[in-house]
Amino acid sequence: MKSDRISELPDPLLTQILSNLPIIDSVKTSALSKRWESLWLNVSTLDLNDRDVTPPYKKLFASFIDSFLEHNFESRLQKLKIKYDECNVNLFPISEWITTAVDLRGIQHLDVEIQNPMYVIDFTPTSVYKSKTLVSLKLRHVRVRNLFEVDVVSLPCLKIMCLENVCYGKEGALSVEKLISGCPVLEDLDLVRKCNDLVKTLRVRSQSLKMFRLDFRSGMGGGDEYEVEVDAPGLEYMSFKDSQSDRIVVKNLSSLVKIDVDSEFNVKFGDSEDLTKSDTIRDFLTGVSTVRQMIISEPTLEILYRYSKLLPVAEFQRLYHLHAAFSSSSLQLLPAFLESCPNLKSLVLDFSVSTESEQINLTNVPRCLTSTLECVEINKLITKEETGIKLVNYFLENAAVLKKLSVSFTDSAMADEDLDTYKELLTSTKRSRICQVSIS
Repeated sequence: MKSDRISELPDPLLTQILSNLPIIDSVKTSALSKRWESLWLNVSTLDLNDRDVTPPYKKLFASFIDSFLEHNFESRLQKLKIKYDECNVNLFPISEWITTAVDLRGIQHLDVEIQNPMYVIDFTPTSVYKSKTLVSLKLRHVRVRNLFEVDVVSLPCLKIMCLENVCYGKEGALSVEKLISGCPVLEDLDLVRKCNDLVKTLRVRSQSLKMFRLDFRSGMGGGDEYEVEVDAPGLEYMSFKDSQSDRIVVKNLSSLVKIDVDSEFNVKFGDSEDLTKSDTIRDFLTGVSTVRQMIISEPTLEILYRYSKLLPVAEFQRLYHLHAAFSSSSLQLLPAFLESCPNLKSLVLDFSVSTESEQINLTNVPRCLTSTLECVEINKLITKEETGIKLVNYFLENAAVLKKLSVSFTDSAMADEDLDTYKELLTSTKRSRICQVSIS
């Protein structure tokens, strides 16, 4: 007779294993034997997905969850994750489960998502905003109660918050501001906004925030005007992907180390440039000018290319690493933008060929090429494409202290004859004697 090696394990280890399983599988283990009958009630993580339960068993499943949450109140529940279809919201007492988890089980991580929402569901009990144990809060496609009606928002332990396509109801701007200000140790904030978001003015003010991601893409917003303000003196990383806001204010970002920018600044181009955005673009770049690492998208660079003809680009004295996307038509911006990075050491370029033909004349040599730039990586080149060849030769000819130039192509592999041909096209004499060229 074969021994049951798993059942020989101690109860704490078994419950830890069950905690890593979907709750529906954990419940099934209760039928194995008398010993397993109640082990699942001690798991520290509750991961619920109503799609895992067939319709005839949904009420029975709900009763199992009631039993779990009401069992062993002295035991902390580390995580509650709930995913459900909005059509099934009446089958499960979501608010009651969350209240029990917050008030009686000392939950640390709460993650709620409505799948395929036809409309956002109001679920959040008041106790969520007064939890003394929550460390992370993630809400997706839900409606939160009007926080301005809540007397106090106090989340003293909350460090991570993600709000994706959340509806805040009336006074949405005040609600978001009150929620953020009620998290004194918040370090990581992720906001994904809808194109018809009712929060017209978004203010992110936090002394403790270290990482902030904002995603507010272009869409059919109906012509509404939006504003965003970021005031976070401890912020170290920001991902700014907002193409909807008309007014952008960033201040007190002296601690910012890295930024990822993908924004068109809601610019409307017609026969002439949208001059009203000049101050917004200038002030944004000035506000983030202390960064050391930057990722910048092609749409953003296209906007800067147009505006560089109207206003100077802010100088990034501390920037040593730049990852940028360029098209062949916007390549003229490259020397001008590099001129604003006098201490740049590492440059990564994702190159693309534009359908717009434009005469490229790379003659200006920025300071970083003659003094600091040591590593250049150019990706997504096309074999024998003229602009790409000019770009590579430009760095070989002008980068005085360059140590390595890496070039890669959209083709997964180049034939030996194509590789030899490309090397012959690199006609420039290397200004840096120690530069090594890598082609793949």
